[in-house]
Parts: sequence; structure tokens; C-alpha cells
Amino acid sequence: MKKYLLLLFLCASFLAQAQNIKGPYLGLTTQFQNTWIINDEQYEGVNYKHRFTTKWAPYGFVAGYKFNENHNVQAEIYRSHQGEKFDLVDRDGNKTGEKEIDLVYWNIPLLFKYTTTGTLRFNFQVGPQLGILQKGTEENRFSRTATYQLKEKSFPIQAGTYLLASTEDRDRSGNANVGKFNEYDAGILLGAGVEYSLTDNLSLTANLRYLYNFVNIRKEEHIVDNARDPDEYTLRQNMVGGLQIGINYLFNTGDGSSSARHQ
Repeated sequence: MKKYLLLLFLCASFLAQAQNIKGPYLGLTTQFQNTWIINDEQYEGVNYKHRFTTKWAPYGFVAGYKFNENHNVQAEIYRSHQGEKFDLVDRDGNKTGEKEIDLVYWNIPLLFKYTTTGTLRFNFQVGPQLGILQKGTEENRFSRTATYQLKEKSFPIQAGTYLLASTEDRDRSGNANVGKFNEYDAGILLGAGVEYSLTDNLSLTANLRYLYNFVNIRKEEHIVDNARDPDEYTLRQNMVGGLQIGINYLFNTGDGSSSARHQ
């Protein structure tokens, strides 16, 4: 009986809090991000080097609901430029060209968000994210002919520009050597940041975010093309770290008191 009374008390406390500050909110965001393509074989004598790559998620939209001043659920949709640039190197470690993977997604995360109280407050976010690919290309550009070493195999690649994959039908038509990308991506998103109330309803947000995806960026399961690429791939995934800045508007402050600054 005591257990049921305790549970009833906790539920009543939660509902009492929810009556103070709750309601829907909408927002706009932008995000500056460091983007990576992670190769599951990247630690095994590969012929490329990662380059620090920055891209932009220029705009996004937020829709959320506050159950109380601490607990929120939030959905977003934002256009995200992702991918990475790599330096290609020969068997002696000298640069011979570059690889560029350029991807654009509509990303849709569904997040649980915990927020502390106060005019200036902290938040923590976690949840799954779906990515829908809008366009993408993978291209190798070799400035000179060179010889490459992959495990026990040695082979040359001629200088030139090679389109390895594209979402554009005109690039794939009549060219079986141009691969395809997976149209969907999925991963887990983590975030932490601060919020500041400008008014009872309007707040600014700044969040650090980390996204790790689990889906191969290419449709082909295993890629071997040593006439145009010095490496082989089985699984490559998106990884993103970024700074998100936004503004949110809360439509309902519950009891209408100034405590809405804790949104």
C-alpha cells in the first residue's frame, strides 16, 4: 500500500509541476559543424589522410512540447551539408591528389530534452535521428600518376578525375562504374548546451552536438575499384560534431506567471 501511495505522490508532484510551465514551442536553428566519413578499415595501412572539414547546416525548424520546466520532447528538421575531404597518398606517403565526398541531407531528430531552471539554464538532449539524402557525390582527383600499396598488392592509378558515385541520374546513365548512395541514414544524436530567456516566451539557445550514424553511405556493400581508387571499403558512416544556435518561442506559460523564464 505504501508503494502505491508513494507512486501516487510522485505522479501528483509531476502533474503539479506540469501546471506551472508547459505547452508547445517552435524555433529556428542554424549549425556550424565538423563533418567526418568514418571508414571501418581506416586504421589498416590506407592510402588516404583525413582533412579537417567544416560544413554548414544553414537552417532548421524546431517543434517541441514542455511537460514542465524540466522535461521536453522535441522534433527537428534541418538541411545539413556533410561529407569530408581526404588527401590521397602513394606508397611512399607523398600526396597525389584528393578525394571529396559531398552529401546533403534533410535530418530529422526526435529528442528527449532535460532543462534546468532559471533565466540562464543548461540542457541535455538525446534521441534517434533519420537522414534523407538529397544529393551526393564522391570524386577522386589525381594530380599525377602514382603507385599505391594496399596490404600485399601494389598497383598504379593514372592521373585524372574520377566520379565514383553520384545521385544525379545524368551521371549514372550509360556508366555502370558510377555507384549509388543509400537514400536514408540513421543514427543517435547527443547534445548539451545553454538557454537564455529574452522574455517570458522567447529564448536563445546554443548547443554542442554529436551525431554518429550506423548506415553505410554507399549502396554497394563492398567496394573494390583499384583502377580509380587506391583503397577498398566495406562500411563508411557519417559522423558530425557541431555548434547549434537557435531561437525558440513558447506559446503557453501555464499559470501565466513570470516563471515562464524557466522554459
